[in-house]
Amino acid sequence: MSGVTILYGSETGNAQEYARYLSKRLRYLNLSPILSPLDDFPLKNLVTETRFLIIICSTTGQGELPRNARKFFKFLLRKKLPRDLLNHLEITSFGLGDSSYPKFNYAIRKLHARLMQLGCQELCLRCEADEQAPEGVDKFYSEWEFALTSTLQTKCNVVELDTEFVLPPETPVKVVDTEQDIDTLGNKTIATSRPELRIGTLVQNKRVTAPDHFQDVRHIIITAEDLNYVPGDTLALYPSNDDDSVEQLIQLQPHWIPFVDKPLEISGRLPHIEGGFIDKKCLTLRSLLKYHIDLSAVPRHSFFFSLWHFVDSSSEDGAREKEKLREFSKFEDSEDLYNYANRPRRSILETIQEFHENLEIPIAYIMDIFPLIHPRLFSIASRPSSSSVEIVVGLVEYKTIIRRIRRGLCSKWLKEMAPNTNLAFTIHESNIFFSNKPIIMVAPGTGIAPMKSLIEEKAMAGSPPLYLFYGCRNHGKDYLFSDLWEGLQQQNKLHFYPCFSRDGSNIKYVQHNLYQQKKLVGDLLLKEGATIFICGSSGSMPTQVRITLTEILQEIGQISNDEAAKYLLEMESNGRYIQETW
Repeated sequence: MSGVTILYGSETGNAQEYARYLSKRLRYLNLSPILSPLDDFPLKNLVTETRFLIIICSTTGQGELPRNARKFFKFLLRKKLPRDLLNHLEITSFGLGDSSYPKFNYAIRKLHARLMQLGCQELCLRCEADEQAPEGVDKFYSEWEFALTSTLQTKCNVVELDTEFVLPPETPVKVVDTEQDIDTLGNKTIATSRPELRIGTLVQNKRVTAPDHFQDVRHIIITAEDLNYVPGDTLALYPSNDDDSVEQLIQLQPHWIPFVDKPLEISGRLPHIEGGFIDKKCLTLRSLLKYHIDLSAVPRHSFFFSLWHFVDSSSEDGAREKEKLREFSKFEDSEDLYNYANRPRRSILETIQEFHENLEIPIAYIMDIFPLIHPRLFSIASRPSSSSVEIVVGLVEYKTIIRRIRRGLCSKWLKEMAPNTNLAFTIHESNIFFSNKPIIMVAPGTGIAPMKSLIEEKAMAGSPPLYLFYGCRNHGKDYLFSDLWEGLQQQNKLHFYPCFSRDGSNIKYVQHNLYQQKKLVGDLLLKEGATIFICGSSGSMPTQVRITLTEILQEIGQISNDEAAKYLLEMESNGRYIQETW
């Protein structure tokens, strides 16, 4: 045993993707790494079975760890842990962050620092990747991986295997030898092994933007029993593939057809699936493809790393296709993969369609090759209720550069869902706390969702003063929940400042409205201890809002730019500057 452990903390699947790729890469170094989410790893194994610890982790929210890493970190923070507990470990870490957030890569910094306090030695330098960098995260990863693998080869004295060699599957999928088929398509809600998974009923799936508006935004209401949530919490949905897509994939791999409805057994290192695997009595190749394999995802390096091995290269076309897929697996050729997959948003199903004539994927390798469906997180948009919960969803639908219509997996799933359909979900707590001081809310577009939850709760209680700066394109097309805001404003329960970027007004964006009200905003922040809550797209909006707030503090507070920036940092530390973007 090599004693190499790769642990990851991942909210949207990016950190997990890099961890999966690294695990495959290290297997070809004759190492046998353990791969696990941070929270699922038995902590005693850090002491008994691990020599080299590799952590890959993203940062979420207000500099927080992903949900599947918090239990692990909480254990590390125990004061009674001896300072030499992990002095046998050598560690390195890779952080995924976004420099438009104030607490850039805080999660990996906190993890790394605490592990060093507990006696770990540095294996190779920590890398902090920045999604805003022109070269992208892949460039950071490639350089860090090269340093790491070079170090491990030296320390472990291993020889790299020929990549033409096909390694055994890490998570073998086996068809159970039986003549009996299992019918799973009739089940609208498949039972799973995850106890916290809730089953609710969709009672409203209503479009709230104009029919001729470019985006279909839905106001969704789900009923269930014994719900418990507060403003700022999120709801996770677990979408599935449509039956047509599943059938297309099966037909592209005709050697699967005799086995699609036979029972399956999955062994080896079972990957973490949030929401749990479907019940064993329902587990077939068809149900695995429908409920767990992400056919809509844009293929990434780890997908191609395994896929190219199963191309028949005996023909000229096959040899050319095999080499092409092999090149896509390399981080040094990320631009080629970007142009093939990312720019046109080509899906995994479309990739299989393009290469299927010379491609034969063994059933045994399905879990090793394909990415899994991740839950989709949405801010809760309703005031606390024990019997219902609301979300606002902007459906993803657009034309690519190759003129193909793209629909997000969850968007397609939701768009076709009729009222009274049962669906699975979970509710996740946030670490957001609002005091009784004034609250300034900044929300373009669907960022209004958590504001609706907060405003409905606080307005009903009558305190504290609430200020909403809301932005959308057109008054008559995507002005979400206008009756609610205007009604509360008339009742003096809400100070409301809308702006419409495409209606010809001089005040186009939320930051312009903030500056227009600079005396009010400055006094609220400097004199009344107000909290500012920003929610929406992670593009330029959060940065522009922060620049505007800095200017307001300078002018109204008569302070320098550095002092204004420092004041905002102090607000963050005190929980008064909250940013939730995606």
